[in-house]
Amino acid sequence: MGTPLIKRVKLKIRMLVRDFDPAERRFRRVWPLIDPIEGFLAEAEAQWLFNAALQAPDGSNFVEVGSYKGRSTCSLALGCRGTNKRVFAVDPFDGGPDLPKADSLREFSQNLRRCRVSEHVEPIVGVSVEVSKSWNEPIQLLFVDGSHKYEDVLADFAGFFPHVVPGGIVAFHDVIETWPGVLRAWNDTVVHELTDVGHCWGIGYGRKAKHSRTV
Repeated sequence: MGTPLIKRVKLKIRMLVRDFDPAERRFRRVWPLIDPIEGFLAEAEAQWLFNAALQAPDGSNFVEVGSYKGRSTCSLALGCRGTNKRVFAVDPFDGGPDLPKADSLREFSQNLRRCRVSEHVEPIVGVSVEVSKSWNEPIQLLFVDGSHKYEDVLADFAGFFPHVVPGGIVAFHDVIETWPGVLRAWNDTVVHELTDVGHCWGIGYGRKAKHSRTV
């Protein structure tokens, strides 16, 4: 009889801690804006992105490779409100290589307006590998969720990683067995360039090592 009681007490303590956590309360306020947006980001992953954006220094640049209809974009951008942080959303907005072809830019823009974060987001319509060739801005947070093919994942990493500032955050979505191309790229290459590595559901993340080699 003691075990169920202990579990209930522990659950109650976790709920109380959550309710008094300012970051948790802030996310609870914005989640109803994110939740209706079509996409493949779990609630815990949305919260991780929101908190990462919230904690980044003012003036930070976030690059998101693969935006679809803006579920992850809005998660990041809602953590930028009241600051000079910016999200660069890189996507062909044509449904992507792993989805049926469809023009998603209109719905993406509508979702930004509904969440009132348009001023913090700059959509870049194009193929990520081509965009990275002319990229010249420092990146404080890189979130890669584009093509899940092994070669494409590595190309996105190689293209944008040199611009991530030392200590900047690098995160990949779908670092799971369901997407072997992403998981293999993460294990073969990405993880070896990062420190403070961790996971939040399907997101693998870490910080660029201060003496990281050029990919």
